[in-house]
Amino acid sequence: MTSKLTKHSQISDRQRWDLRYREGAYSARYWPAAYLKQLVDAGVIAGTGSALDVACGRGRNSLFLADQGYRVDAVDVAPVAIAQGANLALNLGMRINWQCRDLAHVRTPFKMRAYSLIVMIRFVAPELFPHLLQGLDADGLLVIEEHMRWPQTEALVGPTSQRFRVAPGEVLVQLRQTGIEFDVVDQFEGLVKETKDDGTDGTAAVSRLCIRRRTS
Repeated sequence: MTSKLTKHSQISDRQRWDLRYREGAYSARYWPAAYLKQLVDAGVIAGTGSALDVACGRGRNSLFLADQGYRVDAVDVAPVAIAQGANLALNLGMRINWQCRDLAHVRTPFKMRAYSLIVMIRFVAPELFPHLLQGLDADGLLVIEEHMRWPQTEALVGPTSQRFRVAPGEVLVQLRQTGIEFDVVDQFEGLVKETKDDGTDGTAAVSRLCIRRRTS
């Protein structure tokens, strides 16, 4: 007889995330990522061309980018999240190309030089970095934000496990290891104020990076 522990260990990432979204995970978080909005407000993100939202969840960033004028491909492993995002977009009259895909098990997850903007917000998957950079057109932007390792993470917004956090400077080092040339447009690592899902104020430790693929 299979134990409960064994059954739990056999649950796939897709099943775990589907369960979380069915239970209402992130349903109150309808606003876009603060870093994404910051880059738009600063004029770094121009709002033209095709954009890819990796691990889009319910699509808060996808909807924001579509509203800025991008043609958006939104990708996530969880069918429930994709369905919720698609329903919301339909109600808002917005067109987004929703894709339910497990990027961790695809040899070539993205088309080469297909996007002027790719965003990956709080999804730790360094194995995708070469594909993300290859997916950018010349002068295309890649925006990454991750929870960062910090003492006393239990007092911070985000995961308490260090497994789902990155070390300071780690993302930039891993991107440079791809051998694809780029320029750093913006970088920040440290503590930021962040609104929790319940509407209260919190603090998050984040690693933020915006890079531009070189034309050569």
